[in-house]
Amino acid sequence: MAKIAYVGQGNNFRRLLNHAPQLAAAYWDLRRALNEGSLVPKLRMLSFLASDHANRCRY
Repeated sequence: MAKIAYVGQGNNFRRLLNHAPQLAAAYWDLRRALNEGSLVPKLRMLSFLASDHANRCRY
């Protein structure tokens, strides 16, 4: 299972993924489905950025 590294305080989502194997598996399955989907990479990235903006993520 892939782990997302975090430094310092990190980010709660990354910590949750690293400590909840079932959630991590579901997340990576979703990412795999998106990566193998029919959306072109530019639209896929725009969808991620739009959801980050809508949820007020600090990226």
